[in-house]
Amino acid sequence: MNLDIFTNKMRMAFQTPRITDIMPKDLTDFASAQIIQCYIIVGYLTYDEKDISVLAAKLCSDLRESYPYLHRGEIVICFELGAKGEYGDYTGVNLRTFCKWLKAYKTSDLRYQMIKQMEQEKEVKALPAVSREYNEQSMNRLIIKRFHEYKSRPDLEIPFASILYQELQSRGFIRNSLEEKLSAMAQFSRWRPQNNLHVSEDYRQAMIKLKAQEWLLKQYFNSLVRLPFER
Repeated sequence: MNLDIFTNKMRMAFQTPRITDIMPKDLTDFASAQIIQCYIIVGYLTYDEKDISVLAAKLCSDLRESYPYLHRGEIVICFELGAKGEYGDYTGVNLRTFCKWLKAYKTSDLRYQMIKQMEQEKEVKALPAVSREYNEQSMNRLIIKRFHEYKSRPDLEIPFASILYQELQSRGFIRNSLEEKLSAMAQFSRWRPQNNLHVSEDYRQAMIKLKAQEWLLKQYFNSLVRLPFER
């Protein structure tokens, strides 16, 4: 799985309507199409249209009751990953399988990280970009805020630590050697998602990199009393 392509796909998924905003008939048509696609992906040569109708009706009911906040595009991604075995083995194309996929996707690190990243980007872009200096000041305020939050509660994770790490690195404040970066990644080499959910190796390695960058950012914060650009 190409992580950059998949990340863009996730971003587009969050731009699609939520389940709660989709008209009943449109949701039924959508659910039917997803079920048929699953049949094709897993290798079924034929399917019964009556079975599809019954499954679609039950799936729509479950989506409206339990997952109204999910976006239509997220359901597409969830079913694609499920049919490809990303959420472990499954026993046929049925409602129990779909519920297993939806539950796994809803609680996945993949979705959590994407939501966090989008929230962080909104926070960074909250003020108008009138100049490079103005943008840098806005980023400084954000970094200072995260710095003091971490200092007061070092046991908590730093929201979007990867973005902050890369920003400080690009400005030359953080200067970790390749050896230091590899050593940090080695600390998280055994990382696995919660509940032992199955994820691709590309995704696992991407998460290891994010956790290593957060660890390195914390080491940088630990070495300071005040940030260099803090007044």
